[in-house]
Amino acid sequence: MKKSIFILLLWSFCLPLLAQKAIEIDSSFQRKEIIDLSDQTLFLLDSTKQKTINDIRKSQFQGFKKLPDFNHISRYKANVWLRFQLRNPSKTDTLKALFSAGSSFQTSIYVFDNQKLVSQASNDKLLPDQQRPFRFDGQYLPIIIPPKATYDFYVEITQFSLKKIRVQPTIVTYEWEAKKKESDLYDNRFAIGSNYALLGILLFLALFTFLQYLLNRQRYILYYSLYLFAMSAFVAWGFEHSSYGFFLLKYSSLLLISLRQNFYVLVTQLCYFLFIAEFLAYARTHSRIGKLSNLFLKGISFLIVLELLFTLILQRYDWEIYLSVFTQVFLSVFGALMLFYVYQIKTKLALYVKIGSTFLLLGGIFGFISSWMNWVPQSSDLLDHYPNVYFNACILLEILFFSMGLAYKATEVIHQKNDLEQAVSLSELNTLRLQINPHFLFNSLNSIKSYIIKNKTDEAADYLTDFSTLIRSILQKSKEQVVTLKEELDTILLYTKLEQLRFQKKFDFIFEISPEIDTENIMIPALLLQPYIENAIKHGLTNKKEKGTLQLIVRDLEENIEILIDDNGIGRNRAAELKSNSDGHQSMGLKINDERLKLLNKIHGWDISCQIMDKFDSKNQPVGTKVILTIPK
Repeated sequence: MKKSIFILLLWSFCLPLLAQKAIEIDSSFQRKEIIDLSDQTLFLLDSTKQKTINDIRKSQFQGFKKLPDFNHISRYKANVWLRFQLRNPSKTDTLKALFSAGSSFQTSIYVFDNQKLVSQASNDKLLPDQQRPFRFDGQYLPIIIPPKATYDFYVEITQFSLKKIRVQPTIVTYEWEAKKKESDLYDNRFAIGSNYALLGILLFLALFTFLQYLLNRQRYILYYSLYLFAMSAFVAWGFEHSSYGFFLLKYSSLLLISLRQNFYVLVTQLCYFLFIAEFLAYARTHSRIGKLSNLFLKGISFLIVLELLFTLILQRYDWEIYLSVFTQVFLSVFGALMLFYVYQIKTKLALYVKIGSTFLLLGGIFGFISSWMNWVPQSSDLLDHYPNVYFNACILLEILFFSMGLAYKATEVIHQKNDLEQAVSLSELNTLRLQINPHFLFNSLNSIKSYIIKNKTDEAADYLTDFSTLIRSILQKSKEQVVTLKEELDTILLYTKLEQLRFQKKFDFIFEISPEIDTENIMIPALLLQPYIENAIKHGLTNKKEKGTLQLIVRDLEENIEILIDDNGIGRNRAAELKSNSDGHQSMGLKINDERLKLLNKIHGWDISCQIMDKFDSKNQPVGTKVILTIPK
């Protein structure tokens, strides 16, 4: 009885092995180039995921046709083991071929000759080229069978492809794999090219905006840069799940395998909403949107924590699938609600965010629908994550409008800064102008005082009449920064006449102006010439023993006018020796005028230049000073 039971158990163990025929790989293989092993393959599901090869060899396998279908959840429930036999009937030729278990990431193969382990190898589509048993394609494993040998093969599939869940054991020739790869590359050329282009654009803009942040230190620029980096990682993650994709993520199992696509989606959305919250500053101006945004950001942060918990700590990828589905619903509902409230903000700056966010939302919706309805392929033999053309196109349009919004805001900031600087400059300019008027009045009143002291009442009366006319002219223009050339010349001529009277005809005054100059249509700064005239009279001519000459010449230079103030006084160096002051002889009026010219050029974009030159005779003795002012018409 015991003997019968033993024989029955032995028969039940060996029955699958006896039923499994060895597949002969004869010379026709080179013509066929590919052989499907499904009919002669057995399978076993290891729900513990911990059985060794010795445990597996003692287990009972089933027919391949009974292999259940795997969905996104059940693929994490068990490892799949395959068993088949291959025989090389040739007496002289060694069989060299490639084996594939179908669309899977990680595959291990064990080769036995009776009870002896001949070889074993593992492959991973995500491994770098140099680490693969077959470096040109991560899906294939090389197999070698000597002449007249029969080998038992055990294949362990520990990780399915993320999109295509299919087990299809085949062996192919090296030539077939090369032609298939060439065909796949051609068929997927648009997807590969567009994905690399999208990655390049995203990374370039991410680096560019990050450098902008380092220069400007604006938080919304930092958040936008982080958003672009996160979007780049999202695109790269899906693209790199291919034997032919290459990027930095491939060198980190944490970034490429452990962290799933949902993690990058959540991080991208977190950076995106941080960006628009800071960019539009609606927390300060629209409290309802600000509260909703804070709630939304907290929700995304909580989902990121759950995602990390399920993938990195618990490694429950089946739970992570449910979380991914919930994330899509959560982001769609709250994203649409946030977009609705953003549309309530009526500013030109918000317009760029509205359009860009609309494209982003449409890209997500059409991307999901197009994948669900199979309008675009979800995967191919080459790309496990096939790029979604609708989503990629909407992403490009979204970053286009966001970048336009950044440029518009940068222009706004520059205009505001310029307006502020101009207001400050105008304030300084008004202060300087108010300093000139008292300075001129002080000198004029001193002249009247000198006439009164010397009992020259008639001269004092004439002087006072001209002085009152001059004061009236100055007061009328007291609020104006610029006046016509005619008004400026009238004021200067009257001022020079008063100075001649004050210094008792100590100098002659010569005034010339080109007849073609339209003095009523040329604008110049008010009281621009007075400090130079004063400096020439007070420090150059009055200290000269003999009578001097002062010239004021106005010339036409086509695009500019040139005003020449020329005196034959004692020169600046000699005047400094006679009367030095804290600024090295230069008068207060000249210093104020220099500051005014700088500010006026800055505010109005003028190009008023001033040159002061010392004149010397043949013996290198000073013979006066020349001032040349060049003013645009």
